[in-house]
Amino acid sequence: MVNILVPTDLSDLSKVALQYAIKIANKLDGTITLLHVINIIQPTRATMRLRLNALEQELLDIAREDLETLLKEVSKHVKTTEPIKVRIVKGASFNDTVKREAKKLRTGLIVMGTRGASGLKKYVLGSNTASVIEVSHVPVLAVPELGDFKHFKNVVYATDLKYIENELKILIPYLERFDSTVHLIHIASTLKEVSAVEKRIESVVERCGFKNVIFRVIVNKNIDEAIDHYVGVIKADLLTMFTHDTSFYEKLFNRSITRKMAFQSKVPLLAFKQRG
Repeated sequence: MVNILVPTDLSDLSKVALQYAIKIANKLDGTITLLHVINIIQPTRATMRLRLNALEQELLDIAREDLETLLKEVSKHVKTTEPIKVRIVKGASFNDTVKREAKKLRTGLIVMGTRGASGLKKYVLGSNTASVIEVSHVPVLAVPELGDFKHFKNVVYATDLKYIENELKILIPYLERFDSTVHLIHIASTLKEVSAVEKRIESVVERCGFKNVIFRVIVNKNIDEAIDHYVGVIKADLLTMFTHDTSFYEKLFNRSITRKMAFQSKVPLLAFKQRG
């Protein structure tokens, strides 16, 4: 059994994420908690505190009504095997609140919606999902706006090889439940890297003991473009990647590939946080 947390802003996009989460929960005999975060800034004066308390109660009442409407709408399209729990919590930071609630509820998976876009919209729409991916130590499944769960038959696992053995140990137990074929890919910048990299991957795959693995080394200087192309070629059902802790300067000058893929991927992205 897996506990699934679905943070919602009550948008159509989060409705898609909830429907997706329900189908996964039904498949895995899991439970779902629907989480709505109310952003409340703590006042400094007593008069402001009284006004804020009244506003807070009004926001809570509206959220309860909207969540009830959301659940009724979703139930028209997909049925649950277990009742969905609902939590409305206050928090100054959306990311920190989701992270805290995930720990409190012993969550095994966070499911959120994301929307591909260009220009300024790319950094606004779905940005909560990308930000949660960067801070969460619980796996995050980012579901695109047209996402509809059927199966995870073909799964692309993109790796930089740094922690490949540990990553496979984390990933395989997840995918064994879905009888998935894993397409392990590494993006190399030059042809001369290919032979040595292939030998290393083959050795690691043999040791992991998971039979349904196909691996490819792709030469392309544009990592996210190469991943996106391969996902399309094999008609993948899921893309999975691991994020890594990086220094301030790395974050400033080299934005996370996982964050980029959360915005632009046309298939769901399952992101894990790699410690180390």
